[in-house]
Amino acid sequence: MPETKLSEGDLNDWSDDFLYEVKACGEVLQRHVCCKVCHKYGNEGRCRFLFPHEIVDKSYFDKETNSVFLMCHDASINYFNPYLLVFCPHNHDVKCILSGKAAKAAMFYITDYITKMDLKTHEVLSLMSRAAARTP
Repeated sequence: MPETKLSEGDLNDWSDDFLYEVKACGEVLQRHVCCKVCHKYGNEGRCRFLFPHEIVDKSYFDKETNSVFLMCHDASINYFNPYLLVFCPHNHDVKCILSGKAAKAAMFYITDYITKMDLKTHEVLSLMSRAAARTP
């Protein structure tokens, strides 16, 4: 099969189109506007999803706190991957998981989110623990 070469103009057009799609999808899918759910669980006066984000010019790793700080140019936009956003358009929030505790918390959150159970995972686990304790 012959190799197809793209001209510099084709690449520039693709790049321009891609950036347009990132901005369009980002505005529709990634912009956070606080509402009632943001203030559940005792988060009166502050967003439980940690908005607004701190403006960060460039992503970096802080060795002292063992933390990754992601670039953020708009305090009300979720952290996102531009390729996922354009080619699989949906809301997502990129997080760095640097510990087992954070991974466990993420698993519980994702499980609760996708199953939409009436009971939260910690409530189910508590019920199961009590049931197991009563079993002879």
